[in-house]
Amino acid sequence: MQDSDKAKARRKVNPSKVIARAALVAALYAALTVAVAPLSYGPIQFRISEALKALVLVQPWLIPGIMAGTFVANLFSPYVGPWELIWMPLTDGLGGLLAWWICRRWWPAGLGAYALTTAAAVGLMLHVVAGFPLWFTIGTVLVGEIVVIPLGWPVAKALQKWGLL
Repeated sequence: MQDSDKAKARRKVNPSKVIARAALVAALYAALTVAVAPLSYGPIQFRISEALKALVLVQPWLIPGIMAGTFVANLFSPYVGPWELIWMPLTDGLGGLLAWWICRRWWPAGLGAYALTTAAAVGLMLHVVAGFPLWFTIGTVLVGEIVVIPLGWPVAKALQKWGLL
């Protein structure tokens, strides 16, 4: 095998590995979210599981894992309903795509975009469902997101370097 053929073989993605890794991300996201409840839910929230979103910026095929993890974690939310089970997974998926696209140009902006889209989605959801003040809720959630999401960046880069993503 020539060097270029070896490089192509290394880049080829095994569908079984993709599904298994996305399922692992989903399970970790849900477990970490539920583990720190009630801090995971409400207008002032801190989800350590949000650090896993940085993985999406390195490997966008993990987006379904984040979406599934959000869905499962939100089954335990005091605000469970269509907003938590449809709106939030969809916005995590779309926010992940946007963040990944931005990250290809400048990674800090990708992390920030994911934090901002998540905070806006959670703020809107909690405003509609529970009547919390929109801008206050967006701001408090954004603070947690800005703290947690970047924590996953070094882990994501290390996993990528080691060929585990």
